Amino acid sequence: ITLEPCRMMVFQGPPFADEEYGEAIGAVWNAIKKFDPKLYGWQWADEDAPRYQLAPIGERGYIEARPVKELLK
Repeated sequence: ITLEPCRMMVFQGPPFADEEYGEAIGAVWNAIKKFDPKLYGWQWADEDAPRYQLAPIGERGYIEARPVKELLK
């Protein structure tokens, strides 16, 4: 697979009990839905751009990255 370079915005939730990983993932997803990258000069990239998720490990929190692109001025 070949992917075009892109910038990523990374979100990390707080540590959680391992058996509560589903709730931890949901909390980060909800935070991302409410987050407005335009406040920082960015916008979400196209839907076909890649995103990545790290394995949910309780002691470090859940981590997910979404692609962004700079707002045109």
